[in-house]
This record gives sequence, structure tokens and C-alpha cells, in this order.
Amino acid sequence: MTPRQAYTTEEMRRQARSLATELGQVVDHLARTTADGRLGAAARGVRRVVLTGNGDSYHAARAAELAFESVGGLTCEPLSAQRFLDYGAAGPGGDGRDTLVVGISASGGSKAVTRALEEAGRRGSPTVAVTVAEGSAVTRAADVAVIAPTGPRQASPGIVTYQATLAALLVVAVRLGTEPPAAKPLLDELRAAADAVAATARASQEPCRELAEELAAGPGPLVVTGTGPQAGTAKYAAAKVVEACGLPAFAQDLEEWWHVERFALPGDGPLLVLAPPGRSHARAAELVSRAAQIGRRVVAVARPDDPAVGAAHRVLPTHGELREEWNPLVDHVFAGLTGAALADALGRVPFSTR
Repeated sequence: MTPRQAYTTEEMRRQARSLATELGQVVDHLARTTADGRLGAAARGVRRVVLTGNGDSYHAARAAELAFESVGGLTCEPLSAQRFLDYGAAGPGGDGRDTLVVGISASGGSKAVTRALEEAGRRGSPTVAVTVAEGSAVTRAADVAVIAPTGPRQASPGIVTYQATLAALLVVAVRLGTEPPAAKPLLDELRAAADAVAATARASQEPCRELAEELAAGPGPLVVTGTGPQAGTAKYAAAKVVEACGLPAFAQDLEEWWHVERFALPGDGPLLVLAPPGRSHARAAELVSRAAQIGRRVVAVARPDDPAVGAAHRVLPTHGELREEWNPLVDHVFAGLTGAALADALGRVPFSTR
């Protein structure tokens, strides 16, 4: 990828179609390269992990938080890199040997993430870099580097790189929370998730195109809602819409949307609700129903046979029987496809400023 390459929506679609193949390859690579015990050694005595990054890297941190807590067995706090630099040491347990700091940068060149890793090291915290770029600045700043390489790609809003860093974080959570024999079935689950990603990508293309045409006909703010792991996915999805076509979009928590944004005009504005199986499913399904009742155009990202989201105006289908911690691997697939379709419908190109 070179700086002179133009951004295209076709590259976004190509990357979305390649996600399943990329996931299988990156999990295989990570399973091999993280089996040497260095992660466990670096995290010995750790009780808390801070995940820090910017943009898609921060979104991946939010999506992986549950995995670190339930699979990794650690208190987890995702922080943007600047917030970590300014406030990361505030409060008890903010630094020191019992806090592992994981710096995430797909490009490996983020100055803020590099500084965060360097600062964490000065405070006495063990550090891990997660990136797709071997030999990059963040790898040099960390005690341990976890590299999640992707296949050949052209300039694009992050799609395969987002999945790669998210998968790497999930593998790190597995390694921190399990001994090698217990890690194998969990890593096998992550490999098998590629089938669910493939099915989701196939099933999503036409619904995403139809949604994009509807949104383009009456462009306005798109709100994407989710909680738990879906909070990160919601932020990522909103970012892909903005990056792809400049349409205003933002993420909000399920409950917070009901308390605040439901009063925002226009009253029939689009609301996208992430409603995969899991702990927040009941509240997400309730929001789909109640938002539809007050006139919102509700789009549910959910399993296609889920009767709980029957009140939705549209459903963007996801597939697979995954543990909740792995759901973000399929929940984000629609984002790149929708962003690309919106850009085409509006006659725009990614990262255009006019």
C-alpha cells in the first residue's frame, strides 16, 4: 500500500469479502507465535489490563474488553491513548507491576500509542504491542509484540486491519487467562468463527446495499447503538460510515439513547441497534420495539431468525453460534459494506472532505 493509491469503495468491498479467509490465517499465525509463553511471563502477577489505542484500535479495545475480563480473568479498562497519557495513572492501581498495558496500533506508527507504551514502561508496568506491522515503532516500545499480519491490501478505511487487531486482542486474552492445554479449544473456536464471518458477509451484501440507498435518499445523522462488546462495534460502524462517505454518524449506548437521543429530531431518523445473542440482547430487542413504536426507522444487526427484533424496519443478518466474547468478529462485518454502499449511492469516495 502506497500513499499515492486512491481510496475506492471497491477496495472496501473486497476487504469485507476477504474477512473470513483473513481471520483463519491470522488466528493460525497468532496461535503459533504466541505459544512461546512470553505473554504469560510478561503478565505474571498482573491483576489489571489497560487496552489503549486511537480510532479503530480503540474501538477494537472496547469490543475485546469482555474477553479480557471473562476469558482472561483480569479487570480490563479500555482507554484512548491520549486519555491514558493524561489520566491513565489516576486512582489506585493506575500504574506499576500489577497493571499490564496493551498498546494497539494497526499501522504500528501511532505516536500517541508509542508514547503510552513508553510511559507505562517508565511507571513499571509490563507492556504489549498489538499491530499488523512488524518492526514498527510500537513494537520497539513494548516488552512483547503481538503481530497480526494481513494480506495484500490497498488504501481503505480499516477493515481487515480492524479484524486483525481485534483477533489479536482476543488471542492475547486467551493466552493470559488459560494454560496451553486449555487455550487450544478457545483458539479453535476463534478459527471456526471464520465460517460465521463468511456466512455473514455473504448474507449482508444485499441488505447493506438496500439500507444505503434508503439512507442516501434522506441523509441525516445515523445513530448506532450497542453496549458491552457492542459498544466498540458501534463506534467502529459509525466510523466506517463517516470515513466512507462523510455522512454524520455516531455511536451511543443502548440505554443512554433512550434517555437522550430518542428526543432528537427528526423523529423518523435512522437508528441501528446491535442485537446479537448475549447479556444485552433482551434490552437491545426491547429498544428495537420501543424505538419503532415512536416512529424511528430501526435497523437491527441480529441473527436473521431472531423473533425478538421483529419490529425492526430492516435486519442486517449475522450468523454463527459463538460465545458472546467472540460476537464482535461477526457483528462488525456490515460496517464496511454499508459504508461502501453509502459512498456509491451518494457519489462520494472514502475520506473525501467535500
